[in-house]
Amino acid sequence: MTEDVGYYPQIDTVDPEMGKKFVSDLKEKYSGDELVSNLDLAKDWKVLVIGDIIIDEYCFTIVKGRAMKDPMLSVGYIDSEKYAGGILAIANHVSSYVKDVTVLTLIGDHDDEKGFIEGSVRENVKLDLFVKKNSPTNLKKRYLSKQRNEKLFKVEHMNDHPVSDELQKKIISYIEKNAGKYDMVIVGDFGHGFIDEGIVDSIEKNSKYLAVNVQTNGANIGFNYVTKYNSPDFISMDLREVQYAVQDRFSEYHVLIEKLNNLAKFNKYIITFGRKGCIMYDAGKIYHAPIFDTETKDTVGAGDALFSITSLLSKAEVSPELIPFYANCVGGIAVKIMGNKESVTKDKLIQFISRL
Repeated sequence: MTEDVGYYPQIDTVDPEMGKKFVSDLKEKYSGDELVSNLDLAKDWKVLVIGDIIIDEYCFTIVKGRAMKDPMLSVGYIDSEKYAGGILAIANHVSSYVKDVTVLTLIGDHDDEKGFIEGSVRENVKLDLFVKKNSPTNLKKRYLSKQRNEKLFKVEHMNDHPVSDELQKKIISYIEKNAGKYDMVIVGDFGHGFIDEGIVDSIEKNSKYLAVNVQTNGANIGFNYVTKYNSPDFISMDLREVQYAVQDRFSEYHVLIEKLNNLAKFNKYIITFGRKGCIMYDAGKIYHAPIFDTETKDTVGAGDALFSITSLLSKAEVSPELIPFYANCVGGIAVKIMGNKESVTKDKLIQFISRL
């Protein structure tokens, strides 16, 4: 059985006053200096991040209306921006809190975007790039209405077939030789044909501390569940990803947690509920935190930011009742950034906490 611990076990409503009370109660237990000092606990670490690159291109348009001869939307192109998403975004978030980051990832043998990739990571991020044949580097092109930044549709350029046996062996060899040199391994598994069963097995066997996020998205729905992993030390999921993993879309979260724990022996994970905050599950206990800000510009990349920083806090053994608090602070910053245009740096997080 699980036990609810903390402030707000009811997460089925969105109440702005809930965030204020949470912060007021938190101030009675923890000083601001203590909350900030936790963000320095990983400053000397070396971290290996593994996963899919996603280049996010935002194409801004003006909507003209329905085409005269076809049942489709007619838009006028204005301009576009590219952002480093996927595992690159995770690496950039993490890099502000640790000493060094190494990225193990794939690029395509054509349309590789290598120049953009190399120019988009922070100074303390090293890239170890493997090449996937007959593939472009993953590109997701979103078309938006410029007036309100509303997303209209998305076009994906990728080859999400599994990697070849030859490439898999090279990646596994790399992991076996290098993963143990790092304080922790962070995996952003976006389900785009990179991380298969053999690579999962190698990662789990060779990591000192393993944090994973297994994403369900429009390209992999039904085929990329967290249960492909056996023994991660920390997991980040949203509610829908838990529902898919346990094949239950109607039960309360307590039931979902029990079902997940019956499928796999996960001891520590965070589940996000969007505007309803998040919960942290740790060794049979559930800790809650509401959101602190309801203003949203773009939710793309917010989950990656939240996962990146809570992974570090989990490894640093920060109190599990505080991790949902930090998670919602990170989320509150990330949803005000267009895509992955900027990272949630330590300075930004400190400023957000100080304002609260």
